[in-house]
Amino acid sequence: MQALVWDGSPYPEGFHIEDVEKKAPGKGWVSIKTKICGICGSDMGIIKRKMAFLADFLPKPIIFGHEIVGIIDEVGEGVEHFKKGDRVTVDAAGGCAELGLEPCDMCKIGLYNLCYNQAVTGGGVGYSQLNGGGFAEYFLAHKSKVYKIPDNVSDEDAVLTEPLATGIHSCFKGNPAGKRVAVIGAGTIGLQLLQANKVMGADRIYVAAEFEYQAKLAEQLGADKVYCLERGEIPALGITVDSGKGVDQTYEGVGSEQTLREAISITKQGGDIIFVGMMGEATIDFTMINIKELTLHGIYGYPFKPEVVRSPFDIALEWEEKGKVNNKPLLSHTYKLEQWKEAFEAQLDKKKYKSTKVVFKYY
Repeated sequence: MQALVWDGSPYPEGFHIEDVEKKAPGKGWVSIKTKICGICGSDMGIIKRKMAFLADFLPKPIIFGHEIVGIIDEVGEGVEHFKKGDRVTVDAAGGCAELGLEPCDMCKIGLYNLCYNQAVTGGGVGYSQLNGGGFAEYFLAHKSKVYKIPDNVSDEDAVLTEPLATGIHSCFKGNPAGKRVAVIGAGTIGLQLLQANKVMGADRIYVAAEFEYQAKLAEQLGADKVYCLERGEIPALGITVDSGKGVDQTYEGVGSEQTLREAISITKQGGDIIFVGMMGEATIDFTMINIKELTLHGIYGYPFKPEVVRSPFDIALEWEEKGKVNNKPLLSHTYKLEQWKEAFEAQLDKKKYKSTKVVFKYY
C-alpha cells in the first residue's frame, strides 16, 4: 500500500511516499481502507518540534493520521459487531486492549487515554507502529476503538468527529452549563470547543480569534461575542470588560505560552482553565493562579464518560446525526496524499491559505 512515512528527520526532508506492507488484522482487530483523513495541529506540532518530548518519544518510522473516515476492509478473529464494508471512524487513543493486556488501573475505569502502558502502545492510531495511521491507504484499529458512522452523516462531516470528541471531553471536564466561558483559538479545536460548549448549555460564549476568517466562522457557529487580533482588537481586554469579573471558565485551544497567559488573565477568581491546546516547554508566572485560586485542567484525548455511560465519540456522532453541530464550514482544503507538501503548507500557514481543517482524500 502507499503511505506517507516520517523517519524522524526534520521537516520536510523526513517525509517520503513509500510502498509499505499492508498488515492483516489479528484477533480483535480490523483493517480499514482510508477514505479521508484530517491533518491535526498536534501532528504539525510534533513534526516541527513544538512538542519535542513527543517528537522524541514516538517510534520511527511512523505513519501519522488519526482523524479518519474509512471502510472496513478485513475483520480479524473475535470481531462480532463489525463487518467488511462498514463505514467507520476511530478513537485514536491506545491502551491495554491494543496490547492484549489485562486492563491497568486507568483502563479499568475507562481512562484509556491515561493508560499506564501507553509507552508501549505508542499512543494508538496515527501514533503507533502497531496500527499505522490515516496517512496511508490502509491502517489497523482495535475493535474497542471503532465506531460506525450514521448513514446521514457525510464523510466530510465525520472526519471532524475526532476533534469534536476532544471538545466534548473538555466540556465534561469543565461542565459549562449555565456558565460564561471563553474559547481561545478559532482553529478546528477552538471551533469544536465552541460547538461543544454551546450544545452543553454554556450561558455566554466569547471567542478569541487570530484572523478575520476565523472570527467569521466563530460567529457563524454561534459565538455570542468574538474578538479578533486581525481586526485590531485585544481579546483579553474585550472579554474581561464585557464579562465584568472575567469568565467562569476558559477553554484554551491553541497551546502557546501567550494564550495560557491570556487564559489566566481573563478567568475570574475561583474559575477553571481547561487547557486543550498542546505545547512544549514554557515560562509562565503562576502567581495569579495562586492569588485567584484558579484550577488548571490538562486535556488529552476523549475517554469513556461513566457519568453518562458513553464515550465522547458516541456523543459526537449522535450530535452530527441529529444536526446539533455544523461541521461543514470547518473543512477548508482537500488534497491527495501525493500532494502532502502543499497540504502541510496549507496547515502551517493559516493566514495565507485561510485554512481550518486540511484533509487527505483517497477517492
